[in-house]
Amino acid sequence: MLSRSRATQARPSEAPISPWVIHTQRSVRTLTSPATPDDIQDANALHARCSLETRFARYGAARRTLSRAEWEHLTNPDRGITWATRPAGDPAEADVVALTHLMHTEDEGVHELALLVDDSWQGQGLGSALARNVLAVARTTSVRELTLLVGSDNRRMQSILRRLGAVLPPARGTTVNIVVPVGT
Repeated sequence: MLSRSRATQARPSEAPISPWVIHTQRSVRTLTSPATPDDIQDANALHARCSLETRFARYGAARRTLSRAEWEHLTNPDRGITWATRPAGDPAEADVVALTHLMHTEDEGVHELALLVDDSWQGQGLGSALARNVLAVARTTSVRELTLLVGSDNRRMQSILRRLGAVLPPARGTTVNIVVPVGT
């Protein structure tokens, strides 16, 4: 069982496709489920609330919105899966506070992981719990490793990835390509 100082999740040893129930360090209950093309306004509202620093950490650019085509790519099951996280309660009323992506790459068995967490929700263990759940999902498939392109100064994400078993290569420039072995 996870300590009270860390975010907890329902059934942490299983690989839940969804929904994921995660309790943050502040004991706020969240619900994560697959995003759909209809969630584009909520996804863009999240982008609008995120600071320039947060958006840059996710994209390597100061993206304010996603186009409909980009969102449809991210929510197309043939290309991967995107999850939207909201505070538990009435999902129609709750803001999206995090997006998690597990997308196919051109390399067999390699998927790209990406997270975007609302600034006011950072530092509560939500990103760590989402990354652990994605790793659990990947373990039930033919995925052998997760890849991420992370800013060399993005210490939070690097810390999350180390806890997932990644060995971080030395930074050469502004980004680091990090591989997380999936294992079984």
